[in-house]
Formats: sequence, structure tokens, C-alpha cells
Amino acid sequence: FFSHFLRMPPAPGIWNTEGVANIIGWAGTIGSLALFGSPVPTFVKISKDRTTGDFAILPYAAGMLNTASWVSYSIVTPDRYQTAVTNGFGAAIMVLWLVLYTKYSPARGAALAKIAVVFLVWAAMTFLAVFVITDEWFTPLRHGESCKTEFVGICCIAFNILMYGSPLGAVKQVIKSRSVASMPLPLSLAALISSILWAAYATLLHDAWVGLPNYIGTFLGVIQIGIYSMYCRHRQAGEQRLVEDPSTSMQPSCSA
Repeated sequence: FFSHFLRMPPAPGIWNTEGVANIIGWAGTIGSLALFGSPVPTFVKISKDRTTGDFAILPYAAGMLNTASWVSYSIVTPDRYQTAVTNGFGAAIMVLWLVLYTKYSPARGAALAKIAVVFLVWAAMTFLAVFVITDEWFTPLRHGESCKTEFVGICCIAFNILMYGSPLGAVKQVIKSRSVASMPLPLSLAALISSILWAAYATLLHDAWVGLPNYIGTFLGVIQIGIYSMYCRHRQAGEQRLVEDPSTSMQPSCSA
């Protein structure tokens, strides 16, 4: 199915044209830029509190690995300037978030170790793609593509899914504390919108490399927003009980 999907031509019809796909692609680019900037409220809070609190480093580490890997994809794949520029900008922003996270993290050594792992994984993948893998290694799934492109493309799919699903790492803490304070809502919303746009783009052009991680990203994003809504309503119910009975303890408030 995967190889068949890759070889299919763009779907015909008034709404399924390359022109519409390009418009959605540019909207997806804007959505990606919004995704890269979505942690701003979270880091404003972290800066004010001067601690990362319950916020996890995983979403920002996964974002760094994902954007850097798409830059590598652009290096080994001709005519991918838009991908290179978008993700190059995204990687620079992710570096900023990781620097700020490390600065305010009470476990700075552990944060630096995770960042080092991200760098080593990306460096190893890029080294293999640029200097080791040749077109004799395997038969590409898509005619005309190189083994280098498909190797990095498969890695990018995995890292993309990791980035979209990374806010779910806070679910255990959310359920335990019955508070959404550790789940960054702007990041989850931006990831959902971005994945929907890129999923639509991939569907129009039958591009499985872009489509697969964004279909999964859309599914994971819906789960994240659902969990956030459920525990946010729980907090609101707690506030109402507190108004009616001040002796009732209130759950921590919803937080972006």
C-alpha cells in the first residue's frame, strides 16, 4: 500500500489540483512557523517562575530532532529549498527553547544529556546519508528517488511522529495531578493545526512521506486536545464547588 500510494498521480478534480495543494502547502508552512513559535507562552511562564516546573523537555528535544532531520533531507534531496528554509528556521527556534529550558531546569545535567542524545542521533543519521549510503543499498519505493532521500525520509517520518506525540508525555502527570498545568496547550493546538494542513497537502499530491506522519499527528493531536479539555473541565467544576463551598479544595488552574 505504501509503495502504491507513493506512485499514484495527484488526484483529479476541482478541489484536488496541484494549485490547491500549493496553497495548502503554503498554509502548512505558516502553520509550521506557528508551531515553532507556540512555546512562547510556556517559556514566558518559565522565565517568570525561574524554573521549568512540571514542563518536560521532550517536546522541544523532539522538535529539534525533527527540524534538523528535515534540513538533512533537503541536503540529500534536490530542489527542497522551501523545506530547508522552513525547517532551518524551526531548528534555530528549537535551539533557543532548549537553551532557555536548560537555563531554568533544576536538573540541568539531565537536560544537557538529552540534548546530546538528540545531536548524536541527528549527526549519525546525516553522516550515514551523506557519506555511507549509496543507491545500491536497496530499491527505492518511489521511482527517481535516491536511497539517501528515502533513508532520511523514513527517519523524518519517525521523528515527525515523535514530535507530534511528545506533548502526550505529560499525560501521566496530568492524570496523577488532575491538572493540565504540565501540558502546553498552544503547542498541542499548533501541532494539530499544522498536521491537519500537511495531511491535506499530502492527500492531494499522494505524498506518503509527508502524509503518514501527519495523519498520525492529527490523530495524536485530537487525543491531546481531548485530554486537555477533560481535565480543564474538571478544574472548572472544582472552581464552581469552591465558590459554593469555600472549604472545598480547588484543583490547580488550566495553564498554557
